[in-house]
Amino acid sequence: MTRATLRNLARRSLAALQGRARAVRRVAIVSSPRSGNSWVRCVLADVLGLEQIFVHNYFEAPLILPDNCILQLHWYREPNFQEFLRSNRFRVVVIARHPLDMLLSTLHFARLDKEANLWLGGNAEFTPRFLGAAPASPEFLEYATSWGAENLLSITHQWWHDQQAVKVRYEDFVRDPVSRFTELISNLDGSPANLSAALQKYGLANWQAKRNKHGWQGRPGLWQDLIPFDDALQIYERHRVVFDSLAYSIGRTSLTREEALRNWQQMKVDPKPSTAAQSGKAASPVK
Repeated sequence: MTRATLRNLARRSLAALQGRARAVRRVAIVSSPRSGNSWVRCVLADVLGLEQIFVHNYFEAPLILPDNCILQLHWYREPNFQEFLRSNRFRVVVIARHPLDMLLSTLHFARLDKEANLWLGGNAEFTPRFLGAAPASPEFLEYATSWGAENLLSITHQWWHDQQAVKVRYEDFVRDPVSRFTELISNLDGSPANLSAALQKYGLANWQAKRNKHGWQGRPGLWQDLIPFDDALQIYERHRVVFDSLAYSIGRTSLTREEALRNWQQMKVDPKPSTAAQSGKAASPVK
């Protein structure tokens, strides 16, 4: 009997002893890294009154879970984890984001926070060549077409096929956070009464101010300013099944490699808030 199976049995036994008839609200945010996970988690936690739990592996979650909690992690859709979620009555929320924007945000974040090396048990396989790269460089393209990048992109792709999961898109939340969060909260049987305060609290400036610069640009379609089309096409071809199944495409751009490198240098030094943040709306963090 595997360790995972034993832990799942223990959790089921504890839940049975505590009584399963009581009201429980548990939400799990399970998506690829840098897809808006922390933003969605924090807003939902405030609005729904949920205790926050964020771990790198579900083995790290408390053995006895709070009745009302929201769990965030990046993990494969595999049987032991599925059983953990099912037996503990979690509602799964999966967030899609354009794969090229996700890879860019990963590059920016992983350079600043070593915790990123713990994603997927180390299967993201970051290398010094990648972490020191510009998005328009051969080193970035090498990583973006690698097995490590496939692992990163696979999480949302796998959970997007779960019929019971609540599926949302990062781009929709950036474009209209009030409507999209209201819809998600309603789907989770909650009330959006204090949504405005939560969106204000967790706007882009909150994430940009963190020591690890958890927020960056907060702008869908950023890849069009940083990745030349020929490179974008190679990445698309390498991960076509992910792009296509999540309904993301790449339009041809006229961006030159020199322009892309200049844009990267400027953004690294002087990150600009999104339009939503400048207008006082609740902008997303870059995830």
